[in-house]
Amino acid sequence: MLLLLLACLPLLSSADGMPVLQGAWAPATAADTGPPMAPDADGLRRFDPGRLQVFGREASWVLLWPGEGDWPQAPFVLEIEGAGLQALTLHGPGPGVVRTTQSTRGEQAWPAHGHLAFAIAEAPAPGEPLRLRIDAAGVAATPISFALRPTVEYLRADARWLAFASACLAIMGAMSLVAVFFAVRLRDHTFACYAGFVLAYATMLALQTGYLFEPLGWGPSPRLLHVVVQLATAASLVFGILFLDRFANLGRHLPRARRPLLGLAALLGIIGLAGLLPQLESSARALVQPLLVCGGVALLVMAALAVLRGSRYAAFFLVGWVPLLAATVVGVLQRYGALAGWTDAADATLAAGAFNAMMLSLGLADRSLALRHDRDRAQRLADIDSLTGVYNRRAWSERLLALHARTQREGQPLSLLFLDLDQFKALNDRLGHAAGDAALRAMAAVMRAEIREHDTVGRYGGEEFVVCLPNTSHARAVQAAERIRRRLQERARREPDGSLPTVSIGVATLRPGEELAALIRRADSAMYEAKAAGRNRVVAG
Repeated sequence: MLLLLLACLPLLSSADGMPVLQGAWAPATAADTGPPMAPDADGLRRFDPGRLQVFGREASWVLLWPGEGDWPQAPFVLEIEGAGLQALTLHGPGPGVVRTTQSTRGEQAWPAHGHLAFAIAEAPAPGEPLRLRIDAAGVAATPISFALRPTVEYLRADARWLAFASACLAIMGAMSLVAVFFAVRLRDHTFACYAGFVLAYATMLALQTGYLFEPLGWGPSPRLLHVVVQLATAASLVFGILFLDRFANLGRHLPRARRPLLGLAALLGIIGLAGLLPQLESSARALVQPLLVCGGVALLVMAALAVLRGSRYAAFFLVGWVPLLAATVVGVLQRYGALAGWTDAADATLAAGAFNAMMLSLGLADRSLALRHDRDRAQRLADIDSLTGVYNRRAWSERLLALHARTQREGQPLSLLFLDLDQFKALNDRLGHAAGDAALRAMAAVMRAEIREHDTVGRYGGEEFVVCLPNTSHARAVQAAERIRRRLQERARREPDGSLPTVSIGVATLRPGEELAALIRRADSAMYEAKAAGRNRVVAG
């Protein structure tokens, strides 16, 4: 899946047959009555429209024109990458002014699937530039690039991007919903932290790329969107820290370094909430991006240290986090003018987010399997008699109840053997408890060898054993008991010092309407009859 997503990246844009643009820009002022009319106007600064460029923090004028030759034949598309929540206004060509954002687009602006686009139905006159105004007041000024696209190629690239982004966000959404389900069913906060991290990060990406506006059609004010993006950004890192803490068990592997990391999470939460207050909004906006990078690096370092300290699950986090952190750092650096030639950073972040969600899901699955294995092992230790390896009395009784319910439903017979080693106390007194333990283990081995896989053996207490035989008639139960008696007798004859005793066995088969307690009492009584009749024999009750 990841390779498929990454393979789509080079296909998302193409400008075959279109001239390369040149550009100039200048900050807009309150005294401006309109855009500059010519590229050589005073105060304009040249820039390369094909590279990412951060313009004024408030408002700027941008002029674009072909680097060589005249404008191509209309119609064509002016595509703007990385506009974020900034508003762009196109002045001409032709009459009218078109203003658009990713959340609210004008009639001449096309769907904002990861970018903005103006449909140019009438090309400017030779030597005339396209004139745009970029407004970043109240929102983050993000780096922007410009390109001309043939209409058909733009629509194809837009469809490819929409499929690519939908796949990435669907992966993140599906993984987070599965995590929510397990968090509720298992009452495990680790899954909840994972779901919060992935959902917050996916929300941030869906807003920054414009996915929630086109095709989903959600379009509140840019300022509200900026606040939501800021909250989602802070929340993603807060939940990421909490998830790593629980997932990698930092309290065990990095107890001292854990506290500063949790303090960073608290600080990010405070800054994110501070952005809701108008008087603190600008300060929170200035702090959230640097803290995002610092927090991401801190998580990387902590995960690496946890791996070195023996945390298996920190390795899953590390593998998933490195591409995501790299894409995030690139995006932040581009806001300061670095790596301006790479215009696919936003798409790489989408792919990295999907990859990270998959890796962390694999880690959670591995962790769940390990927990289940440990639970099953603990359950087995609680159910198994440590000396003989058969079920203890409690576990055997639970399984007898379940077998009884099943045989009652299916109308099948259920038989029971009650076994007791002959003169076991004398053996202990004569040869010691080690010999007695060896005799008990030999008895368990003989029973396992002579019964079927779905029959259940238990140690009832001391030298007493019980065997339940589902779907077994009384006659077949007597035959099974006789096989066990003969096998143990043969082994006992081979022991010259008499260290292996014989066994007395009582057999009983469940009668219609009979309770299990009565069945066990009949088998027990039959065993005592066998002892009273001379031991080393089978008696049917």
